[in-house]
Amino acid sequence: MREPPSQYVLDLPHRPALGGQDFWVSDCHAEVMAWLDAWPGWPAPALVIVGPPRAGKTHIARMFARAAGAAVAAAADLAAAGERLPAPGARALVVEDIDRDPPEEALFHLFNRAREAATSLLFTSRIPPPAIPLALPDWRSRLLTCPVAEIGRPDDRLMTAVLVKLFHDRQLSVGEAEISFLLTHMERAIAAAEAVVAEADRRALALKRRVTVALLRETLEGFGGEN
Repeated sequence: MREPPSQYVLDLPHRPALGGQDFWVSDCHAEVMAWLDAWPGWPAPALVIVGPPRAGKTHIARMFARAAGAAVAAAADLAAAGERLPAPGARALVVEDIDRDPPEEALFHLFNRAREAATSLLFTSRIPPPAIPLALPDWRSRLLTCPVAEIGRPDDRLMTAVLVKLFHDRQLSVGEAEISFLLTHMERAIAAAEAVVAEADRRALALKRRVTVALLRETLEGFGGEN
């Protein structure tokens, strides 16, 4: 039988985010949050937020959308939207996943329309703009004029908060020893934390064992070894 999860006191600041949840703000978000807080005084028509999968780009973009009264669109859907975006009088527009094979001509024309209408654009991407493979020179030249705000590598406070929540959500009891072990042995990424906790849960159920440092060590070995 599973024991009630340990309780941690998490002192991370938070902001209202997607789905009414709280988004923990840590040092790795400092650059991005500074840019968002500076809107509408951006020095360029658009900003690109860059971060790996599960780093919080969508949460941050939705926080900005809520604060700015902005619509949110997927880059892949822009061709179908035609010239309806940005909406007349819109102060801002969020366009997500500009690195995922988007319609480049549609992005190029959207950028020009937004600039003429003084509508700020917030783009999200998994990789920096210079690394995105683009075929349309005009769109590439526009994109490379945009300032970039990167989500940094998660620090100990953020990773601790994420791990504690992931274990808590699965009703798994862990202590400081287990969290400390993961902080020093696993990949420093939110997606990695989700995968490790899910596999530890599966292994604990299959073996009828508690989640201990020994079980977590076996779990990481199953992923190809500890870092």
